[in-house]
Amino acid sequence: MTTTAIIETIVVLGIVAIALVYVLRRVIKTTRGHGDCGCGCGKNCKSKHKPGKEYQTKE
Repeated sequence: MTTTAIIETIVVLGIVAIALVYVLRRVIKTTRGHGDCGCGCGKNCKSKHKPGKEYQTKE
């Protein structure tokens, strides 16, 4: 393998590793109830059950 091929491989593996960390972080946050559920409301989502928290309504 040439030096260029090795550098390209390292760059691609780095990008894949960063993407994997990002996806795992989002999955963990969502399953623990700290992330966005995907409805577009963000952390103040009405579809989540969070007792003791008030929700802001969009008007």
